[in-house]
Amino acid sequence: MQQFTASHPVELIEALMTHVGYATRTRARNALKRGEILVNGQVVSRGSDILEPGAEVSVLSQAEMAKRERTGGVSPKRQEAVKSPALLRAPFPVVYEDDNVFIYEKPAGWVCASPNPKVKTTYSAVKAYLESKAQERVDVHFVNKLPREASGLLVVTKSMEWRQHLQTHWASFAKGLYVMIQGHLPADDDLYLRPENAEPYALEYRTMRATNLFTLLKFKAGYEVIKDMLPALRKEDCLLIGVGKTAPDPIKRGGIHLFALALTGPQGEVINVKTRVPNEFLKLVRGGSSPKPAPRSKSPQGPRQGRPAQQGGEQKKR
Repeated sequence: MQQFTASHPVELIEALMTHVGYATRTRARNALKRGEILVNGQVVSRGSDILEPGAEVSVLSQAEMAKRERTGGVSPKRQEAVKSPALLRAPFPVVYEDDNVFIYEKPAGWVCASPNPKVKTTYSAVKAYLESKAQERVDVHFVNKLPREASGLLVVTKSMEWRQHLQTHWASFAKGLYVMIQGHLPADDDLYLRPENAEPYALEYRTMRATNLFTLLKFKAGYEVIKDMLPALRKEDCLLIGVGKTAPDPIKRGGIHLFALALTGPQGEVINVKTRVPNEFLKLVRGGSSPKPAPRSKSPQGPRQGRPAQQGGEQKKR
């Protein structure tokens, strides 16, 4: 009997191919159909079930299959799939769900989606979970992505209409971003960004907490500002944690967390969701203070001369 323990949420069929060594998904499915696969001691037949961390998976040999039948085990051909509660839990924290959307919190270290079927992704795990709940195929479409090193809110829709609407209007939706940096910026100020093909603008931030080495910042922006934020931070002698080969990596992940979204549906439906600051961020600034902003200069000189009118809910033109 082969056995292994799931270390993270993953589709059963993907775990079988990784740990047991089935050459194709078809061979893994055939083993499931024959009743050779046990999860927590119970026969299962759906490869799309999601394994929770700690789930025990066993693969019976032909001799063990015969012994089960001789000793009164239910014939796998007649046995229906038994669903353990561990297989029906969501693979990631669910922040919001209704008939149209499913919003979950992606942990750092996971890929959102990949054309390679052998790559474990949050999309495949969520799709399998929703299909298991519905006992039928579900029309699942991802809306936004985050890189492997980041964490935060990911939106999945249950119809193409909702996906197209949300992606079309994504730039106009209010968002919130926690950013962990090594270094310090003036408390509760602006970061001056210079996009390649757009006008420079000042992005307001709030200084949540700071130690002698690190600072936790809060932006009213989405992940799309990160590429413009990196050079702006370097200009201020600051580095974004865990992003880039030369970046400091004290928490073994990126210092990016998309914590808030305010969405509007095709018929005006309003969806507002938020998550908390990641524990890794809080540990890094434990014992730090919440710096108070200094009086803002009224001089027309310098990049921080005041707060101009905000544009689009996220950017402020200089």
